[in-house]
Amino acid sequence: MRYIKRFWIILLSILLIISAAGALSAKTIHDRYVKSKLVPSQELQTGCDNMANLNTYRFNLKSGFTVNENEEVISQVDGEKADGNTHIKGEMVNTPVDIYYFNRTIYNYDSFANKWLVIDSDTNNCEELLVSELNPLSNFRLKSIGEVQKIGFEEIDGAECLVVKCQPTVESQLLETMWKEFDYQFWVDYKQDLIRKATLTAKNQQNADTSLQLQVHFYDHNGEIEIKPPTGS
Repeated sequence: MRYIKRFWIILLSILLIISAAGALSAKTIHDRYVKSKLVPSQELQTGCDNMANLNTYRFNLKSGFTVNENEEVISQVDGEKADGNTHIKGEMVNTPVDIYYFNRTIYNYDSFANKWLVIDSDTNNCEELLVSELNPLSNFRLKSIGEVQKIGFEEIDGAECLVVKCQPTVESQLLETMWKEFDYQFWVDYKQDLIRKATLTAKNQQNADTSLQLQVHFYDHNGEIEIKPPTGS
């Protein structure tokens, strides 16, 4: 009797293992099917459109130049945006920065004077002074995406992303004035229809030995973010 009981326990365990393996295999097959049906250009366009409509998000940004193969970091900041307002903190040109852009006013912490400097403006020109850092999405506004090439898949922040690259025409007048031959790469969270990461490289209009590199990691999309002017400003 004891052997019969053991036999049924072993048999049940085998059936459970087979069932679990079958379920895993079915999920794998479904995931592969979903991936095979993705249209890179459509996924990228949808992701860019949804990013432009976000009310809040956080980001890490790094930008720099390469001149004759010598790399120079221009900025490396952590930032957050909420309802058109922005806060960034990090380094720019090897100098610590802590900047708020709130209601068309810039609050810049002067570490030497140990106080906040306030720059008022009744236009958006203040933001344009630091367009990449205060508004990283401005670097990824595309007039025409053109041909989009699928690179593969990569996980970012636990989300599997479709990795694509393209050479589009851009909407940024600042970029077009100084740079050419734009090469973009995007990590598209195709389940959430959002961009998780993006990179840009371009060549200088006047000097082919000078190139621009920009990398942005987006996260906490539509998260609970509130930005207020710094105290003591």
